[in-house]
Amino acid sequence: MKLRVAETDIVKFLKGLALSFSSLAERKKISLKFDHGNKEIFGFIDHDKIDKIVTNLLSNAFKFTPEGGEVEVTIRMPNAKIQMPNKFPIPNSKFPVPNSDFIEIAIFNTGPGIPADQRDKIFYRFYQADDNYKKDSEGTGIGLALTKELVEACRGDISVSSIPNKSTTFVVTLPISKECFKEDEIIEVLETEDRIPEAEEQISISDENIKSSPNLEKRSTASGLPSSLLLIVEDNPDVTSYISSFMENDYRIITAENGKIGLKKSLDKCPDLIISDVMMPEMDGFELCQKIKTDERISHIPVILLTAKADLNSRIEGLEFGADDYINKPFEADELKVRSKNLIEQRKKLREKFSRMIEIKPADITVSSMDEQFLNRLLTVFEKHLSDSGYTTKSFANEVGISPSQLNRKLRALTNLSTHGFILNLRLKRAAQFLKKKTGTISEIAYSVGFESPSKFARAFRNY
Repeated sequence: MKLRVAETDIVKFLKGLALSFSSLAERKKISLKFDHGNKEIFGFIDHDKIDKIVTNLLSNAFKFTPEGGEVEVTIRMPNAKIQMPNKFPIPNSKFPVPNSDFIEIAIFNTGPGIPADQRDKIFYRFYQADDNYKKDSEGTGIGLALTKELVEACRGDISVSSIPNKSTTFVVTLPISKECFKEDEIIEVLETEDRIPEAEEQISISDENIKSSPNLEKRSTASGLPSSLLLIVEDNPDVTSYISSFMENDYRIITAENGKIGLKKSLDKCPDLIISDVMMPEMDGFELCQKIKTDERISHIPVILLTAKADLNSRIEGLEFGADDYINKPFEADELKVRSKNLIEQRKKLREKFSRMIEIKPADITVSSMDEQFLNRLLTVFEKHLSDSGYTTKSFANEVGISPSQLNRKLRALTNLSTHGFILNLRLKRAAQFLKKKTGTISEIAYSVGFESPSKFARAFRNY
């Protein structure tokens, strides 16, 4: 397993990861705490591996903590004089890299504990402690073995201490100094900004400035940055930070702290994907999803809901509100990344299918009834002005009933075309139908579909 470490605000990263379990803690009536001694800790870590290590240990802690118990995550740098609470009987660290900075992450939980004669064996594959600890034979005995391998891959160490019938503490010791890693193991992390470069087209449809095929227009951003925009709607800033940490390399990210703000940003920015918590003040995730899916300006945007309610009725409720996917908390980072990627890819395929079509049949390519109604309305308006060469994109947007910028964003999301490119496509496709049926001369057809001259039509048609 190759290391890929990056300089990180480790406290911020681990706090977001730990607090992603807060809904589970609330549901199981367990007290969840995070303690870092009020100190920032910056260092080099492998985000993906640390994510898996801490998630495995926390999942284990919650599995064996009874109702009313407590789970606590503590992080410290021993040389920074941050004292662990006395309730953590932490053994001496076996840190393998001398003279460098390192951190200790302790995950403590109340519960049955692990018998002393079994503590050395729990990191073996397929080994499980006795029935008292195993809790109705849950699991396969692979989780802790995998966790140990991941820790060692990070050049760290893991140990366990336990007080029978009282508590268990796992301690992970990790190097964080840059000199502990090889040059090819260190990666740079791109900073993303809560800004979207945007240039709306306000040009006349008669201005046929065509230098490339109109159906090949792309959404683009500054060189090297991801093109897809992700909106995270979450009232817990640490969870927002956690999701951002593993999504920022693939998306430009904007955030909102509740559904009301999330709805406004959806309308203003028209993101490619929305990930929203369900339980939020002002407007919850269900209401946000319903408003998005019933507003034709943004109904095409896929929505993933995150919730601690894992029962079937809750999942059905989320899907009935129009959610495209529904993920239970606590969630695996890799699962959220894959599901997000799949939804983005599905929308790209729909746009490609639309742009290849000669006959305009919205029902064949829509992703929701709202989008079908919207496209049908556009076609109705377009047909009324088919031969009007002076008809502008602004006039088109006003007649459709939304602002020019919103229409531009909606069409880019549905078809990968600007408003100008969309109408130009429709004119050329209608011209192709007229030519096939031999309804007139080329000049007559050019004027009938809104071109100012046969030469402009010929150039645009040949280009397309």
